[in-house]
Amino acid sequence: MAGVVNESLSDDDHRRVAQEMLGRWQAGEPKSALEIEYWNNPTSHGKAFTAYIKKWLDISTEGRSRQAQRIEELERMLRVHGISPSESDELSAEYLLVAKARESALAALRAFNDPSSGYRTEQFILLMVIAWNSVMQAILDRDGIDYFDRDAAGKTKMVNGRPRVRDTDELIGLVGDARIPPPAAENLKYFLRLRNLIAHRYLPALDAPTAGHAQSMLINFEDILVREFGTEAALGDELYLPLQIGKFQREPELKRIQARLPLDVVEFLDREREQVPEDILGDTRYCMRIFFVPTTANRERSADTAVTFVKPDEISKDLLAALPRTSVVTKPKRIAIASDGLFKPKAVVEQVTSRLNARFTMDTHTRCWKHFKVRPSKGAAEPEATNPRYCIYDKLMDGYGYTPEWVDKLVKDLSDEATYQTIVGRPG
Repeated sequence: MAGVVNESLSDDDHRRVAQEMLGRWQAGEPKSALEIEYWNNPTSHGKAFTAYIKKWLDISTEGRSRQAQRIEELERMLRVHGISPSESDELSAEYLLVAKARESALAALRAFNDPSSGYRTEQFILLMVIAWNSVMQAILDRDGIDYFDRDAAGKTKMVNGRPRVRDTDELIGLVGDARIPPPAAENLKYFLRLRNLIAHRYLPALDAPTAGHAQSMLINFEDILVREFGTEAALGDELYLPLQIGKFQREPELKRIQARLPLDVVEFLDREREQVPEDILGDTRYCMRIFFVPTTANRERSADTAVTFVKPDEISKDLLAALPRTSVVTKPKRIAIASDGLFKPKAVVEQVTSRLNARFTMDTHTRCWKHFKVRPSKGAAEPEATNPRYCIYDKLMDGYGYTPEWVDKLVKDLSDEATYQTIVGRPG
């Protein structure tokens, strides 16, 4: 092919070339430059590119109006809330499961934050496990991955006339580490084990020792919900900091509360702390330990909340000494930053190609950032909504820069042949 579209190409070759061209355009290369390279045509001004991509990939690359984009956003918002945008648009299983996941998580929060509840942890665990099961099924259903339980002959097992879904542990494995990092997976498994231990028991004293794990479970759920189904699915706009009449419990008070728990539950909590690896035990995705700082604002009207969010570079010596027992919450901000130390897409391709024993092109790179959801697609309403560990949006340049960690991740993950084939769609 030598980068030239001609009559000798097969249909499969045309589709492969079209996918490569689309990836390069999405990464920032202009249509006219691609037309010169692939057709030696400097006069089409994007029309040949648009027609070619539409013909072979059935994807429109023509600009849409802001109104059309807004309509699509509103339709997605309706779907994740379980509402069909029109009478003729029947919701898919994916969106029904997302709506169920959201409603179950919100019900869990209402139960946990109810000041009159003495059964909050048990309700929270039950409802959040349902939420997690639902969102994992939605992901697997969308991706066409079988998540039903089957017998030795491969026949689907049925319960009351319906296919039986695999156990939660198995769903975690099917979704994979890329979507549910090990600390988040361990947090979910922690609550599965605890649920089995405390079933049909009334243990109000369990609320305090598990509150940090519950907070992590909620944040982990919100993260995967937004990564997989967009900001329209987020719960954040519907959540508030619960009010407290008394003081937040200190460590001695927590020990007195824990002393009221049955011996087998206390042993479970102690055993969990001993058996979990140190790197996971100290990860906020496994358990969130929040440092609350009582404070007053300089001006009465400037007070946002009674909680201070401390940045890592503003930690005092006293607070630093307390960090082994405490986690500090940093309030994230979405801002455009300078691009020092970042790679453009072409540089990423060069870096990975020099270290990877497999074919890696601009199209491969596009498939990767889509697979790992490190940045939104071209034309997104919030282009800055990236995973800052791997990708940063530069507002001034209206483009994306990629971190050295992204290059390392690509080399590491794509070195596995199965992972490469899953992402790229063909062997390396």
